[in-house]
Formats: sequence, structure tokens, C-alpha cells
Amino acid sequence: MIYFGVLFLAKVLDNALSTTKTIMIQRSRWILAGIAVILSDFIYYWITKRVVSADGELAMLIVSVAGGIGCSLACLVSDKLSKDRTYVNVIMSDNLEAMKAFRDFLAEHHITNVAADTYTLDWNKKTISITAYPETKAESRLIRDYIANSHLKFKLVVQPG
Repeated sequence: MIYFGVLFLAKVLDNALSTTKTIMIQRSRWILAGIAVILSDFIYYWITKRVVSADGELAMLIVSVAGGIGCSLACLVSDKLSKDRTYVNVIMSDNLEAMKAFRDFLAEHHITNVAADTYTLDWNKKTISITAYPETKAESRLIRDYIANSHLKFKLVVQPG
């Protein structure tokens, strides 16, 4: 059992390092990616030698499950340590005064935004649309809460930034 436990932990670490390598490459951290590759490869070959010489398929099953867990752990840690994702929020309403009040709300909370002249669907009335650029999850939540708590109708389109 200790043998399988060590094999399991080694594979979790191997896949965590392999996934970390990919994340580091995406973040242009090439030295850290290289170190992760060196460690991951060594562990991988160590594991492969033991799995190939093991009797039966239990070792392969344990290593396969551990690989998935290692990948998931690395993604979870990366998500917790990464900066907030930013999203572009495009907000529209037929009510010009409501949009002006919303623009003032964004300014009060120092949320970067751009207001542009637009027309209502029937082309009879001018209004504004606002593109907001929240930099944190808290700022995104402020925008969503403002719209959700308003008695007026807003249209919100959220796109990755």
C-alpha cells in the first residue's frame, strides 16, 4: 500500500508540475516553465519505470487517477493565485436619465467607462450606451448589483476583456 501511495503522490506532483509548466508558458515565465519541465520529466520517467515493472493494472489505474487530480489541483491553485479577470461590460437603456445616473455611479466608484450617444430601437429618442471596464471582481459585482437593484430596465452584455 505504501508503494501505491508513493506512486499516487508522485503522479499528482508530476501532473501538477506539467500543468504549471503550461500556465507558466502562457504567462511568459519561461524559466519557471523550464524548471517545471525538468522536475516533471524526472518524476514521469521514475513513475513509468515502476508502472512498467509492476504486476497487473492497479498501478496504471492509480497513476491515471492521480494524473487527473494533479492537473485539477494545479488549475485550482493557478485560479486562486491569478489576478482578477477583467470583462468589458456594455450597458444600454432607453432611459437617458438612468444612463446618466449609472455613468455617475461608475465615476463615483472609479470604474473606467466610456459613454457614447446612441438611439432607442425605434430611432425616436437619443440615449447613451456605456462601456465599462471593471478591473476587479468587486467592481464587476458593483455593476451587476446596480443593474439588478434598479427598477429600470437595462441591457447588459459582458465580454472577456
